Amino acid sequence: MNYNSYIYGRWVKLGIAALIIIILAVSSISTYNGLVTADQQVQMKWSTVESMMQRRADVISNQVEAVKGYMQHEEKVFSDIAAARAVLYDNYSDVESKIAADEQLSAAGNKLLALVENYPELKAGTLFENLQIEIEGSENRVSVARKDFIEAIQLYNTKVSRFPGNIFAKLMGFEKKEYFKASPGAQEAPKVDFSR
Repeated sequence: MNYNSYIYGRWVKLGIAALIIIILAVSSISTYNGLVTADQQVQMKWSTVESMMQRRADVISNQVEAVKGYMQHEEKVFSDIAAARAVLYDNYSDVESKIAADEQLSAAGNKLLALVENYPELKAGTLFENLQIEIEGSENRVSVARKDFIEAIQLYNTKVSRFPGNIFAKLMGFEKKEYFKASPGAQEAPKVDFSR
């Protein structure tokens, strides 16, 4: 064996080893960046859900102020709306608390719409039409934001679960995220009781 072929063989082996290391490094960086991007997407989508819930709280609160003069003895609905709104605006509330407050606000908004039915002079006016349109629009926005949030979590969880992402996810502390879960009573339509 001659010296030149020995040197050439070593360089080929080193080149192959370097190429494998470069491929692994690029793959690792790409996987990590994909996980970070997916995690950021989930956080952004949750922020959108929170924003839409807060918007709905604002809409319902503003509409409540507009119709309060007509319905002065319906204080329970107004206090439910105020309590739910306070939790939604609390930056330190956990996700479950915000979801529960959002459901409480949604139920209170539905009660408000049902209460308006008892006031013919209000129902006939544009105030009621605006109330109905604003609440329905807000409900739709929240629904779309929740759907987008769930899709972002699904994409993230897929990246965390699939190979080789699952290896890097474990090494770098990425964990699966919980899907949006409505509280147990949310599957039932809210009941409006005027007897109280």
